[in-house]
Amino acid sequence: MQSEEEAARLASMPAWRRDMMKKKLDEERKAEQKAKEAKEIEEKTELERLRTLGYDETKLAPWQRQIILKKGDMAKQ
Repeated sequence: MQSEEEAARLASMPAWRRDMMKKKLDEERKAEQKAKEAKEIEEKTELERLRTLGYDETKLAPWQRQIILKKGDMAKQ
């Protein structure tokens, strides 16, 4: 749906402007993808830290996870 809207907008533009917009949209998509990957990596490391501390992450609420991870960070210092 979103790509159809973009295609319709790009079709009504002159070629030079269309190329600029395509480039900009591609850069935005790449930035979003990098941010998503970084977030996934961060979540994986948090889950790994919880497992190494001996907790079952499936039985913890999000607020409990945050508290445990913060305590773990404080203990390292």
